[in-house]
Amino acid sequence: MFSGRSGLYAFILVVFLLIISVVIKYVSMVTLTPAKVSSELEEIFCSVEGIGTTERVKVQFLIEWGEYRRSAECSEAVSASQTYSGNGFEGNSYIVTYADSIEFPGFPTLHREFRIEKPMRR
Repeated sequence: MFSGRSGLYAFILVVFLLIISVVIKYVSMVTLTPAKVSSELEEIFCSVEGIGTTERVKVQFLIEWGEYRRSAECSEAVSASQTYSGNGFEGNSYIVTYADSIEFPGFPTLHREFRIEKPMRR
């Protein structure tokens, strides 16, 4: 099929597929997961919007966010954020911090911490 070089072509194909897998996981880690966390925050903020004073909105947000993080509906990143310090309000913005990593055999582990900040709408 490959004129006797099928072993070399198979190796090149495996390396190419491994590289593609790493790139897909990297894009997911740095783009898709933070976007998902941000949309989850936005969803909870929208559910408590207009309740009353800013302080009351913050309290209701914390209650609903806590329930959401313990539910099966939340993403892995939101669930993992429970163990990190630094989550909470800074002024009128809520901060979520979590870690993510890429582990593939033959490559060094890429570990990053993410910080998502979502300001409250007024």
